[in-house]
Order: sequence, then structure tokens, then C-alpha cells
Amino acid sequence: MKVYILYGSATGNAEYIAKDLAASINNASSSADALPFTSADCMEMNHFKRKKLLETWSSPPDPSPTPSQIQNKHAVIAICSTTGNGDAPENASRFLRFLKKPPPPAAGASSSSPPLHRVAFAVLGLGDTNYDQFCASGKAIDRKLAEWGGTRAVPLACADEATGLE
Repeated sequence: MKVYILYGSATGNAEYIAKDLAASINNASSSADALPFTSADCMEMNHFKRKKLLETWSSPPDPSPTPSQIQNKHAVIAICSTTGNGDAPENASRFLRFLKKPPPPAAGASSSSPPLHRVAFAVLGLGDTNYDQFCASGKAIDRKLAEWGGTRAVPLACADEATGLE
């Protein structure tokens, strides 16, 4: 099962975490370690249109090699920092603006299906509690992915630059 890891990073922290996670998954897939993911595709959040992710995620995932591992959702991990006064990093701003629009109907699904009904997601927000809008971008992405029909695999995690994981 492939996992899509999207990152938005102003200083490189979210990018480093995302790329390190992707490398760990891709390296483990070639070893005997059993992971739920066979590969990871890591990219900036703003590349979602170029990579046609919405089209990919609106169709059923490819079945796994063995019937016991057949998945029915695409796996997505979003890692995003917050800059300034609650702003998304430049390489995530288009993605977040897109998610803030009303969701379009899902391609190839019934008109009542939300566009991300085939997505299971997890979000890690990075921020600093010295700012009023702590992890605002991560919180917004988490909320919008759910509003667009995604299934939250784990609760939102927020990491504070000064104190660690919230």
C-alpha cells in the first residue's frame, strides 16, 4: 500500500520530517520489516494539482498483492508548519486555499460522495506556542480534509518547537 506524504515547510523542519519518514518507509519496504506501507511518495503540498492527486484519490486504490491486505482507502500523511501569524508556508498555501473552497463532487462516485471519501489521513502540525495561531495551518488542513470526506486515521498531532509534541 502506497502512502502519500505531503509537506508544507518554511524553514525546512516539516520537509525534513516528511522526507525522513518517506525514506524510512521506502527503505523498510525493501527489507524484511513488515510495515503497512510498501512505498511512500513525498512531495510539497502545492504539487497536488501537478501530480493529479485528487483524481488519484477519487478512484479506488490498487489492491494489495494478498487479499488480506486489500485496502479501500488511499493513505495520506500531511506535515505542515505555520509561519507568521497563522499563515501556511509558501509551498503549502495553494493547497490550503484549494481546501478552503467548497468541495467539488467526487469524480466517478455517486453525487452524494464527498471527494476524499477514499482517503484515510493523518496530520502533523508544527508550530510555536509563542504565537497566537499555534499550528493553525495543520489544524486547518486536518479540519478541511475531514470536511472533504477524508477519514481521520489518528487525531491531529501538534508539535511545539519549544516543548515537543502537544
